[in-house]
Amino acid sequence: MRPETTPEIGDILHGFGGRIESIGLNSHQLRTLSALRNCRTAALGGHVDACTECGTLRVSYNSCRNRHCPKCQGQKREEWIQARNTELLPVPYFHVVYTLPEELNSFCMHHPKEAYGLLFKSAWETLCLFGKNKHVQTGMIAVLHTWGQNLSLHPHLHCIVPGGGH
Repeated sequence: MRPETTPEIGDILHGFGGRIESIGLNSHQLRTLSALRNCRTAALGGHVDACTECGTLRVSYNSCRNRHCPKCQGQKREEWIQARNTELLPVPYFHVVYTLPEELNSFCMHHPKEAYGLLFKSAWETLCLFGKNKHVQTGMIAVLHTWGQNLSLHPHLHCIVPGGGH
């Protein structure tokens, strides 16, 4: 771990060592965590940059290019957010979160397509029912988060719901 900076995801994952394979993750999750652990390290190779003026050498390690990696995709995420800002409607928005109970975590890990599909479907049907009761047709943008800030399984949807409707 680099003492002069705050720990990064790769540092935390290195701390787990080989134990991470024994906590019941599926192969996709393990590959993702491996990519995050190895991002911009010697494990992914790299190259040497040399200054033609002073001769200073600097090693640059390759990135994992995983869509979940904050090092690789952080800038792209910000660009995406800025692009979406141009599409906002002139109405208030609400941030609604739908969270699955912890008791369903095992089902989510072993049947993610079914579990997350049902989460999206349930959220949408709930929102439509509220709209119907208020005699408005509404919409939402939903983003699935499967992990919490502490890297534990915590499936939930973040939904942006416009405050207007027709």
